[in-house]
Amino acid sequence: MQRWLQMVCALGLACSWPALALGQEPALTRRWVGTHQGRPLVLDFYADTLLVVNDERPVAFRVTRDSLAVTGDSSFSVSYWFVRDRLLLQTAEGAILTMAPQGLLARPLHGEWHGSGTGNRRQIELRMSRGGEARWRRLPNGRWQSGEWDRRTRTVTFTWLPDSTIWTAQYDPPAGALLFTETEPGSGTVVLRRAFRW
Repeated sequence: MQRWLQMVCALGLACSWPALALGQEPALTRRWVGTHQGRPLVLDFYADTLLVVNDERPVAFRVTRDSLAVTGDSSFSVSYWFVRDRLLLQTAEGAILTMAPQGLLARPLHGEWHGSGTGNRRQIELRMSRGGEARWRRLPNGRWQSGEWDRRTRTVTFTWLPDSTIWTAQYDPPAGALLFTETEPGSGTVVLRRAFRW
């Protein structure tokens, strides 16, 4: 997907490096939104992970103080700089894209989450789909339970079928975590963290 975003690696960088931590450029570590060729472009930087929204997997990337090179479902290489709280990207063709920051709560929740409870310490895996469908299981080989999820700002409600069991979580965007008071009897507080690479 988003092959429309592919740009020539004009900076002469190879496209097969591992992702580097963003410690050297903390200003990038947020969600940036803009458009490219009339289509939405969303870059979601976490500490050591970059998601290009609508791609299937996190991308490998390399960032320096003035360039960004990405390879994955989307591949591109750009120069970048900041002007008045905006991220400006210059493509190989010379086009300038203006990216605006977006709040942490705008980050999507779909994907895979792992964690355990403070009571029984059972590891669980939760998968949330874009269409509001969800599945969870105990790790390593538990049986999948299906259901639905719905989000109201920081509160995420899960309804599990067939008995309509309800779990309620609070989303903690800076920590990338879902916090449940309890999921099953005896679980205690359950903390699930996003699993970017699975």
